[in-house]
Amino acid sequence: MKRRRNPIFLVIGVIFSIMAAFILVKMARFSAHDQNLRPITDGQPPRGANQTKAYLPAVAEPGDTTAIGESEPNSRWMTFGKMDLLAAKVGMKFSMRCPSGAQVEIPPIDIIAWHPGVFEDGEFGIGKKLAVAWEHLDYEGLWIHSGWDFWQERSPATDLQYFLETNEVNEVQPLKVMGAKLNECLLGSSVEVYQDGLAQQGIVTAAVRIPAARVDELSRHTMDLVPYLAEAYPSSGFRDLDPGAMLLYFCGRAAVDELTDQKADYWTQARFVIAIVPAD
Repeated sequence: MKRRRNPIFLVIGVIFSIMAAFILVKMARFSAHDQNLRPITDGQPPRGANQTKAYLPAVAEPGDTTAIGESEPNSRWMTFGKMDLLAAKVGMKFSMRCPSGAQVEIPPIDIIAWHPGVFEDGEFGIGKKLAVAWEHLDYEGLWIHSGWDFWQERSPATDLQYFLETNEVNEVQPLKVMGAKLNECLLGSSVEVYQDGLAQQGIVTAAVRIPAARVDELSRHTMDLVPYLAEAYPSSGFRDLDPGAMLLYFCGRAAVDELTDQKADYWTQARFVIAIVPAD
C-alpha cells in the first residue's frame, strides 16, 4: 500500500511562491518610481552626461522636439550662495515658524548630476542618501526621495514630508491642515544649508503642494518648472522667485480627505516643491 503524501510541503511551496511574487511586484513598483520622466535629447546627449552640467528630464508633449542642454555650461552650476553643492555631502536644517522651536532636518546627502539612466539603473533608488541635481532656466534644483522603501529604508526628505503631512502621532492630516503647515509654518522659515564645516543661511520663499490629479501635468513641466508653478499656483511665491533660488522636489502622500490615484504608490500621490534663497 502506498503511503499518502503529506500536503504540508505543497502548502509551504505555494506560500513561498506567493511571497516571492509579492516581493517582485513591490520591487518593480519602487524601481519604476521615476519612470514617468524621460529625456528629450533630439538625438544628442543632454548636458550632464559627462557630469559637468545636468538636467532632470521632462516628458515631451506630443510633437515636442525640444533639445535639452543647448546653451553653454554655467561655471556656477549647482551652487547655493557661495557654497558648491557638488563638492561634498550637503545637509539642511529647517527652523519652522510654527510650532515654536520646531526644527526639521534633511541629513547630509550626496548630490549627483543628472545623467542618462540615473532613474532607470537604480542609482537614484528610494532610501538612498542622495539627490539628483538639475537646472532649468538658470534655476537649480534637487530631486529628493521621501518616505520609506519596501525594505524600510528611510529616505532623506522623510522628516520634512512627515512635518507637512502628519500630526504629533504621525497620523496623515486633512488638506486644510497640510495647507496650513505649508503656508504658515514652512513658508518664510529659515534654513541652514551646511557642508563640511561650512554653512549658508537661507529662507523658504515659495512652496506648493501638487495634488495627485495634477502630478502628471507637473511632470511635463520639469524644464519650465518655475514659470509653470507661477502661473498654475499664483499664490505659491514662485512668481517672484529670485534667480539664485534652490528648489527641492519630493513626493507626498494623499490627505485623509483627498481622492487617491489608484495607479500611483502610497508614497507618490502628491508632490511638494519648495524654493530656498540665500539669506546673505
